[in-house]
Parts: sequence; C-alpha cells; structure tokens
Amino acid sequence: MARTLTELAHRGVTLRPGSVADVIERNITTVAERLGIQERSAWRYVDAAALADFIARQHQEFKDSSDMTCST
Repeated sequence: MARTLTELAHRGVTLRPGSVADVIERNITTVAERLGIQERSAWRYVDAAALADFIARQHQEFKDSSDMTCST
C-alpha cells in the first residue's frame, strides 16, 4: 500500500490511506478470483504504478463530475 500511496503522491493525488487500502483490497480480490488463486498470491500481479494511475483517474473523474454538479 505504501508504494501505491507514493505513486499517487507523485501524481499530485492525496487520499486517505484507508480509501486506498479499500481499492487495493478490491483489486487483489478480483485478481485472485479471476486467476483462481489465493489472495496472498495475487499480490505479485498488482503493479503499484498502474493501480495509482487507475485510482488517480477515478479521483479526477469524481472531481470533474462533482464540479459539474455544483456549477449547474
């Protein structure tokens, strides 16, 4: 999780660690289910930089949609 938080910080995105942990947990569970492996084995397939990109993109989309809602 620390690596993903660091990657997010490099992208200028700061989020509560608990929020990031929730996203990571969902991703680990999804990888494990799709590959039919245990969750602890799924960690080797999760790339912190790619996950940070995904989280940053979602965060920006949320901000953009919030901005549009507030301006109408």
